[in-house]
Amino acid sequence: MPIMLTRRRRSLGRESPSPVSRCPAPTSRSSARRVVAVVLLLLMVHVGRDVANAQSPELVTDRPDQTESATVVSGGAVQVEMGYLFARDGGVDRYEVPGTLVRVGLGGRTELRVGHAGVAGGAEGRGAGDSMLGAKINLIGHADGWRPELAILGGISLPTGDHEFSSNGVDPSFLLSLAYELSPGLSLGANVGSAWESSSEESGQEATLLYSLVLGGGVTDRLGVFLELFGDWLTTAANATGVSVDGGFTFLLADLVQFDLYVGRGLRGINDDAFIGTGLSFRLPR
Repeated sequence: MPIMLTRRRRSLGRESPSPVSRCPAPTSRSSARRVVAVVLLLLMVHVGRDVANAQSPELVTDRPDQTESATVVSGGAVQVEMGYLFARDGGVDRYEVPGTLVRVGLGGRTELRVGHAGVAGGAEGRGAGDSMLGAKINLIGHADGWRPELAILGGISLPTGDHEFSSNGVDPSFLLSLAYELSPGLSLGANVGSAWESSSEESGQEATLLYSLVLGGGVTDRLGVFLELFGDWLTTAANATGVSVDGGFTFLLADLVQFDLYVGRGLRGINDDAFIGTGLSFRLPR
C-alpha cells in the first residue's frame, strides 16, 4: 500500500525548512494571507455540501515519506495530514510543527491541496512558515503490470510566513508521481519534478530538480513500513546536490486515523545530517 508524503524544501507539502532571511514583502504577504483565508472558507462550504460520490474505504496518505502518492482523495472527502519534524545539521537543531496538508476531493480524479509549513524554530529564532495551494490529478487510476498508477501535481508556495521563515515570493512547483504494485503487499513509488524558490541574491528564482524512490509494504492490515531514497539538485549552483535516505512505519489507529513515525539522515550534499518526525493523518467523517 502507498505510504507517501512530501519533501521538505518544496511547495507541494508540509514540513518545509526555514529559508534564510530575504527582503521583506509585506504587501504580497498580506495578499497571500487573504487568498488562503478565502480558500479555507470555500473548503468549509464545499464540506457542507451533499456530495454523491462514494468515499474510498482505504486511507492513503501523502506522508510520512517524501514521495507523493499517485492516489487522490475521493470526491467530497476531506483528509488532514499533519506532523512534527526535528532535524540536526552541523550541530544546529531545528524543528517544525505542525506541518499540515488538507486534501479535498473535487471529483473527476482531482483533489485540491492546501498546506502550511507550521511554526519553525532554531538558532535563528521562531516564526511561522509559508502556505501552499495546489492540486493533484490522477491520470491512471490503477497499476497493472508494468503500467503504473500515474498522477501529476502542481502547486504554488505563498509568502504568508514571518520574514525570516518565508521565501518572500510566490514559488511554483510540479511533480510526476508513479506507483507500481509489485505484489499484493508490496509497492514501489517514484517522483520526479522541479521547484522554484525566490532568491535573495538574484532578482529571479532558483530552480531545483527533485526525485525520490520508495519501497513500501504492508506487514499487517494496520501496520505498514517503507524505505526511501530522495534528493535534489540546485541547477543554478555547482555541486549543490543533496541525497538522503529515510525509513519508518504507519499504523492505523482506526479505519480513518493513521499514526506515523520516520527517521532519516543525509548521505551527501546540502541537507540535514539527521532528522526524525512523527505525524497523524485522518479523514473527516461524512
